[in-house]
Amino acid sequence: MALGPDNFNLTISLDSIFCFQGDDIDDVFDEESEPYLWVIMIKLDGEGLFQSGNFLVGNPRFFFSPGSHGNIGGSILRGTRRLPSHVGRWDTSIKPIPISVAGQTLTSIPGTILCCAVLMEENLTPNSAVEAAHQSLIRLVQSTIDSTLASLGLAGLAADAVAEVATQAANGTPITLAAAASRVLQRRLKPIQDLFTLAAPANTAVTILKNLKLDGLIGSAIDADKPMGVFFRAFSQAELADTFESAFGLPHGMRIDIGARMFNMPDWAYSLSGQAWAHHKFVRRDLPQSNRLQVSCSSKRALGQGQKRISGIGGVDNNNFWGMGRAEAAGFIQRGEKSFFVVSADGHSVDVRAVQGGFQNGQPWFYLQTVADAEKGNNLVNLPDCPAGAFTVEIWF
Repeated sequence: MALGPDNFNLTISLDSIFCFQGDDIDDVFDEESEPYLWVIMIKLDGEGLFQSGNFLVGNPRFFFSPGSHGNIGGSILRGTRRLPSHVGRWDTSIKPIPISVAGQTLTSIPGTILCCAVLMEENLTPNSAVEAAHQSLIRLVQSTIDSTLASLGLAGLAADAVAEVATQAANGTPITLAAAASRVLQRRLKPIQDLFTLAAPANTAVTILKNLKLDGLIGSAIDADKPMGVFFRAFSQAELADTFESAFGLPHGMRIDIGARMFNMPDWAYSLSGQAWAHHKFVRRDLPQSNRLQVSCSSKRALGQGQKRISGIGGVDNNNFWGMGRAEAAGFIQRGEKSFFVVSADGHSVDVRAVQGGFQNGQPWFYLQTVADAEKGNNLVNLPDCPAGAFTVEIWF
């Protein structure tokens, strides 16, 4: 399968925690915190799951961060701590799960990735006991996933997806069947979310540990290790597909920002930050080779009172489409490297020139216009709009 929105590589990265103050601020001998982080990510998609009868079977893919005490760098009083990539970063891929349900039009379930984290504070609980708790939490998540999938009937999911489409259409917010299936699936995955997002956020991780019956481990020391906060986020395949790493003119791309307060009641003392993105970018089209180029389309932006200004131009050179922004085209004209022309309605060629319109950030600013001719209106504005993708090429990698 070729790479594209239905099958692509991606990264989910928990990059850093910010400590507002050390948890041991009331300890006159040691004000620093000693945080450590457990990260669990779960991928439910066509790589690991497939249809068997009315259910999904197979092996969901997991990411488990290694270690406990000291796994994100040891003690900190306040400030930002970068997280090691082996603790918080998962480079993986995603694709839908093909299904077939009699009488239903849904033919696939988009992939979903769940990202969970528990921030812990190291005190006096032994290393072995803490790591035993970590492994027990992993087993709890795995067993909850297994039981949830075992009860996830595909016929019911497909019917609910159709009903979701009808509901949203009636509310004036139409969605696709695939988007509806993602919503229904995430609702069915609530038992996993509930492990990390119970009604009382401050007590969530404590509740998890109590459910694991680990009081004899975590609570055995006089000054026991304790949970500082939890994080949960579900990412749908469509949501991830809308992101990109970079684009011509937008070097930082468009990624999903991850930001969460990690609670330590009565006040929160940490925040968790990160990003998620598809390995997807837009690069500028190759520059045209010819030095004299016919402009056959233009991109415009609206000004006040119905006026438009040219923001880009494009055309065809040696059977290849080219496009470039206003500033780039003006630069070529100013340096004498390329010239541009428009063919008017009567068949005459009219040159495009760069005209200084003022200064921006201390540098001269130029706009594009054609030299005066008999054509009514603005030659460049009168051109058809450049097609989508005129200036960039979309790449999945």
